[in-house]
Amino acid sequence: MRTSIIAALIAASSLASLTACGSGEPSYDARTDRNKDGSAMAYLSLPDATVDEAEAAIRDYAGTLDGSEWVTILISDGTGPDGRLICSATWMKDEKAAQKWGGRFKSDTWPGLDVRCPHGR
Repeated sequence: MRTSIIAALIAASSLASLTACGSGEPSYDARTDRNKDGSAMAYLSLPDATVDEAEAAIRDYAGTLDGSEWVTILISDGTGPDGRLICSATWMKDEKAAQKWGGRFKSDTWPGLDVRCPHGR
C-alpha cells in the first residue's frame, strides 16, 4: 500500500512539473520599489534566461501592474550582486500618465509597454 501511494505521488509530481513547463509562463523573482510620485522600479531576476524568456517575464509581470502610472522594469540573470542586465522596459498606465512623465512615450494601446533587450540579438 505504501509503495502505491509513493508511486502515485511521484506520478502526480511528474505530471505537475510537465504542466508547469508547458504553460509557457516564466518563473521569476520580482521586487518593486514604489515612489510617492506614482512611479516605480521593478527588478526581476530570472537565472539562465534567454532573451525570449526575459521578454516573456517582463510581459507577464507588466500584466500584473496596478497602482502606478509609470514603471521601469529591469530583468537580470541574478548572478552576482546586481546580475547581468538582459532586458529593460518602460510601462505606462495610460496616455495621461505618458504626458505627465514627459510625453516621449508613445503607444497604440494602453497600458503601454516598451521592451528593449540589448543582449542576445
